[in-house]
Amino acid sequence: MIGVMVPSVFALTTMPNDGKPEGHIPLLDDKIVIVQHNGLDIITEYEQATSEWFTENNRLKQSSSSVIYGDLVNISDDALYYVIVRGNVYEDGILLNQFRSDGFRYISTGLFSDGNYSFLGSSPYKTAIKPGESTQFALWPDQKGWDCYEVWIESYESENKFKGISDELLRNDLEIKFLKDNNGVIKGKVHNPTESNIDYSQVIISKYDQNEKLFAILGESTGKIGPGKSKNFEIPLYLKGFPIKSHGENFIYGAPANYEVSAWGFTSWGQSNVSSENHAELRKNPVQSMSASKFFPNKDTTFNINVEKIIKNKDNREVSSCLEDPNQVFPTTGYRTILPEWIKNNAGWWADDAIEEKEFLSALDYLLSNEILKINLPREKSHMELDSKTYYVTSYNSDEIKISGWFEDVNSNRITCDLWKPDEVYAVDLTITIGHTDDYNFEQNIPLNLEWEEGTYDLECTHSLKYFATLSFDIIHGESPQVDKIIKSKVPSWIKNNAGWWADGTIDDSTFLSGLEYLVQNRIIDAGRYN
Repeated sequence: MIGVMVPSVFALTTMPNDGKPEGHIPLLDDKIVIVQHNGLDIITEYEQATSEWFTENNRLKQSSSSVIYGDLVNISDDALYYVIVRGNVYEDGILLNQFRSDGFRYISTGLFSDGNYSFLGSSPYKTAIKPGESTQFALWPDQKGWDCYEVWIESYESENKFKGISDELLRNDLEIKFLKDNNGVIKGKVHNPTESNIDYSQVIISKYDQNEKLFAILGESTGKIGPGKSKNFEIPLYLKGFPIKSHGENFIYGAPANYEVSAWGFTSWGQSNVSSENHAELRKNPVQSMSASKFFPNKDTTFNINVEKIIKNKDNREVSSCLEDPNQVFPTTGYRTILPEWIKNNAGWWADDAIEEKEFLSALDYLLSNEILKINLPREKSHMELDSKTYYVTSYNSDEIKISGWFEDVNSNRITCDLWKPDEVYAVDLTITIGHTDDYNFEQNIPLNLEWEEGTYDLECTHSLKYFATLSFDIIHGESPQVDKIIKSKVPSWIKNNAGWWADGTIDDSTFLSGLEYLVQNRIIDAGRYN
């Protein structure tokens, strides 16, 4: 974000009482503070039509003749993602229907899948809000004539790699490379420094008066920006010397004491060529990556927001509403709930040894395969493992070697191996057949008998001229030390302890998820095959 100063003589100092709506915050949030807010329902068709520079790309003209806008700041110690700001508008004490929502999760989670777009909601102009950072928001009601509005924080997400929510995907790295004020028309260039396509981008300019009050938000779509590419923008911001007579005219023509420029964009999964059968799935997971401009010049907060002061005074905030009805409900959604309740039951049963480890891992695998949990760890192209490092052989009860793994190559369905026996100069040939499955998994059992000599064996395998890691195992003639052989757990004991504590509420979802991430990163669960 770039903060720019213009001569304060241009900024409007007094405004007529021309029916500006009354605004309220009916619900407070512990982590996000709405610092200031405004509502405007008097941007008339005349005011739009007489603006010489209201182009087709201007967000205000495209969207609505009324707007609720403001600043919010993250006062927590955590990065917050996918913030949703909600609002209501009223006329003479009657709640009006709203039919516009610009929050990604509203569009993507099926909340409006029945076609009922009756909630007024939006995402701010920054998807990843770090501690101490602020951003602007704007709600665009498709209604006119309202005289009162309410605005509140509905929900947000914390970092969760299992759901694709992290700085790896939701970054703040678009750049404003050039900026020039050409008699009130702001010209500049937005640059994508990443290696990802930005399918949609937008530049937003927020206008502040000499008292550091936000009084307008204008913007322009800059469309798709390729990796390392830039797009020009041109936004009419103010008209010098225009005789301002209303809040609506001030919104469009008013010269700010200073203004801030930010850029925002996202990349959508399968944005083009989406078949009807895949459309519902796409709507569940629409955002692959999102980017926003960095803050300039201080890179942390806007010029007019004192985070320390806000945190100090957060307990002094007051709530109010248009109706002052104590029974009125202002919705907050359950998006902060990361995991379904049934998996918590499974965790408790596993911790109490009511179910086996493999059943609990299968439940987690189900969550990953159905994208209830998502983690963006790339899958290895090939993998092979043994079910044990030591096998016991007797004349009447012998183990089997179980070889399993995957290889993502459809050109060949065979893996060739060299099996090196103890103290042997030459290897024995061994072939593993890959089944015709969608994920190219394979599994092969090798029965053992006393003809297999005691000692250490090495297994070296290749597929399409690519080598797997060498696997070593020992064969011992005799009974296993335990007659009833106990299979060694793949999962560290601390994760099982966490499962029990999570089930009884001692630790939260995020703490338990850190253990699940360990399972994925150490290939105990293969999340990569679902990417």
